[in-house]
Amino acid sequence: MNEAAVPAPDALPLRDRRPPPAPQPPRAKLGPLALYRRLRTNPITTWGREAYEQPILAGRGLMGRFVIVNQPDAIRRVFLDNAANYPKDALQLRKLEPALGRGLLTSDHDDWRFQRRTVAPLFQPSSVAAYFRVMVNAVAAMLARWEVAAADRTVVDAAREMTALTYDIIARTVFSNEIETGPEVMSGAITRFLATNGRIDLWDVLNVPSWLLRPVDWRARPATHVFRGEVRRLLERRRARQAAGQPVPDDLVTLLAAARDPETGAALSEETIHDNLVTFIGAGHETTANALAWTLFLLSEYPWAFDAVAQEVDAALGRRAPVPEDLAHLHVARMTLEESMRLYPPVPFLSREALGPDRIGDVEIAPGTVVVVAPWLVHRHRLLWREPDLFEPQRFAPERRASIPRFAYLPFGLGSRVCIGSVFAIQEALLALVMIVQRFRPHLLPGAPVEPVARVTLRPAQGLPMRLERRE
Repeated sequence: MNEAAVPAPDALPLRDRRPPPAPQPPRAKLGPLALYRRLRTNPITTWGREAYEQPILAGRGLMGRFVIVNQPDAIRRVFLDNAANYPKDALQLRKLEPALGRGLLTSDHDDWRFQRRTVAPLFQPSSVAAYFRVMVNAVAAMLARWEVAAADRTVVDAAREMTALTYDIIARTVFSNEIETGPEVMSGAITRFLATNGRIDLWDVLNVPSWLLRPVDWRARPATHVFRGEVRRLLERRRARQAAGQPVPDDLVTLLAAARDPETGAALSEETIHDNLVTFIGAGHETTANALAWTLFLLSEYPWAFDAVAQEVDAALGRRAPVPEDLAHLHVARMTLEESMRLYPPVPFLSREALGPDRIGDVEIAPGTVVVVAPWLVHRHRLLWREPDLFEPQRFAPERRASIPRFAYLPFGLGSRVCIGSVFAIQEALLALVMIVQRFRPHLLPGAPVEPVARVTLRPAQGLPMRLERRE
């Protein structure tokens, strides 16, 4: 790696060391009404300064006992050493199940293990490498549209563009290009679902039983109809081909339909197949899209960072298309992507609920306690990172990476339930970043408001309107 390509933090002008946008912690303890308003509007605005400074915090909130865990050893206990005591909590399931049912993200125990074994072959490194050329073609198609936008000086929403790109990629790869619903319709459905069911509301605070229909369930129904309708049609088409003796691709649909439990020989139920297809259509591209969108925003905010990535890409690739072997050598691009996911983690908080008593650090955990491990907090914690609010890709330089505590960086979660698509996501995100930088420099519109908001994932609240400068 060319160390000169990445300026040392102390060598940058003060204007380039300003922190990127993030909510400021409340100065005083929030009362119940103010806390509820912030939980409903944007949960990452509720944490006070102590949450960024203390290793473990325990208390009682609007929805009962909670513990916020920032200490790496304590995080390890929750997600690895005593993971059986900490399944996903009821609130998280209540938010996700209306859309995702009991698929891979929301199932537990034996059901989860069976489903994960079933889909794992699609996300092994060898399988992901085989998707490389398809990913290149998807990015190239987007860049061809951008050529027109750049020539016309048309404003593009980088967040929406990245959503369309990652949706196209997952449709072309694990769904063999057989999804019919267009990216605008699917993106709108996901946005609607997250804006309704992704919010904490009064029914959550009052712990209304999950079987009782809530107003948000009605408002989210058009979105879930989009997800479910696409899956139903996809399965109907696939089964019609099979019935006619036509060949079918060896993709996610085929794997799920053919899966058999090794002990019982039982197939996945029709409902479980539906739930997993919805999970991968709806959630399989959302987090990567956000990671890419925030990375483009940071490159727009910090021209020196764009220049460093562009210098590396130009030296390694020139204007040729990348090949799989290139990615291992693009250190600056990867550092930039990883630092972006530190500052703006695709999933800003993870939560679990204690089944039985336990002890985390000096805190006694009672059954029913909600344990929160929030990448948003852990990645910005004063005890874990030097000047954590600043954008410094150098943190992830190969020679410095080993100094980062193992459980201080959690962009894909951790433990047995670490994101199954993490290798897939890194490949597509790094590939897209490199190909974008080869041809365009993004510029955020002057004065455009940028606010990270948590709705299960971390999105820019008002998009990222940008103009594209063609690189000659």
